[in-house]
Amino acid sequence: MVALEALLLLVFAGVLLIVQQNLQTRQMAATLRLSASQLNAVIDVQGDGRYLIDPGDAAVLSAQGVLAWILAPTGATLATVGEAKTIPVPATLPTVDQFANATLANGLAVRLLATPLQENGQLLGTLVVALPLRDNLLRLQQLWWSLATAVPIVLLLSAAGGLFLARRALAPVARMTATAQQISAAHLSQRLPSDLPDDEIGRLARTFNTMLERLDHAFQRERQLTSDVAHELRTPIALLKAQLSLARSRPRDAQTLLQMMADMEGDLDRMTHLVEQLLTLAYVEQVGVQVVGTVALAEILAALTERFTPRANEQGIKLRLDIASSTTLQIPGDGERLRQLFTNLIENALKYTPAGGEVLVQAQAQGVHVLVMVRDTGIGIAAEALPHLFERFYRVDSARTRSNGGFGLGLAIVRAIVQAHHGLIDVRSTVAQGTTFTLTLPSLPRTTDEATSQ
Repeated sequence: MVALEALLLLVFAGVLLIVQQNLQTRQMAATLRLSASQLNAVIDVQGDGRYLIDPGDAAVLSAQGVLAWILAPTGATLATVGEAKTIPVPATLPTVDQFANATLANGLAVRLLATPLQENGQLLGTLVVALPLRDNLLRLQQLWWSLATAVPIVLLLSAAGGLFLARRALAPVARMTATAQQISAAHLSQRLPSDLPDDEIGRLARTFNTMLERLDHAFQRERQLTSDVAHELRTPIALLKAQLSLARSRPRDAQTLLQMMADMEGDLDRMTHLVEQLLTLAYVEQVGVQVVGTVALAEILAALTERFTPRANEQGIKLRLDIASSTTLQIPGDGERLRQLFTNLIENALKYTPAGGEVLVQAQAQGVHVLVMVRDTGIGIAAEALPHLFERFYRVDSARTRSNGGFGLGLAIVRAIVQAHHGLIDVRSTVAQGTTFTLTLPSLPRTTDEATSQ
């Protein structure tokens, strides 16, 4: 950057010197022409061949530094102005009305102009006018030395200022780098400096902090998942080990061994179910769902209601489906995952609804969405438990216990499937009165006939 600035300053200095030199050349040319015109006007040619110049006019020209020689047609010097009276006319003169540089006998460098001396159209001789170059050369030298002094000073100040500003500007980057080096999977709670101005660096730091928050949350969830899985598997594994140890402790009859094997098979089934749920949850959260086509939601809900009706009748619960016959409820999505979603919701509703209660499944088109509600008249959920209801392995103590066979993953899977379909899920509940799950899923555009029928 400093090198580029130095190059630009050198170019500027060179251009400035050239412009100044050209300006001085034009000024000298104008002064020489004006002086020649004045001399041509004030020279008085006598009849005896003498050339007289008014002393006042000569003094004015001399004060301006002008030197002049009035030459006869033969080349003899007839009169002079200023210092020219002690200096012979240069041996080599420029052509008429042209300029030339020359060095006089005393070593003075001058700019020359030769013009004809005329009166009434008659050539009377030649005017040779000169201006010393020393003042112009001195001014150019002064300008050159000024630039030679100023350019390094400007570069030095610019470099110092640039270094100061760079350090000041990069100080937050250094702090961010030092903090980022300390961040690891075990220390994701650290954050980059947040007291930065609202510029590119500040926005970058805030973006990194947002990313770190997401990573921290993801790692916490994974650590919590690992801990919860270990906790859930510890019990069935311990039971399996106890059953095996007990079976080997002494001889058993065939019936007892069969019963012990049945208990161990139940523990294995429980672990298998847990692993399957975990795999489903991980797959939906990481991969999402595959929209393989149009899903007829009304058909899925009707099939599930028919499937769970015998179980509801056994429990003394009324299971109803409320969908308008003209509603098709076409949505894009994964039919298998949606079937799993509503299976979990209906199973939960039946599980926590006592005999004599009712479970109602409703669905309707609402603009560009499909609204599905699963409502029960069960034991309900406490208000303080509702915000945690969709968390992994979360159980409401009064309702969801191991005796019911749940792991607390069903509703987490439900939420993951809903989010993968770009939908929303809401739950409202009152203790001892019941719970309502409301799902909002994007639907396919309806035809004009369908919209009219609604």
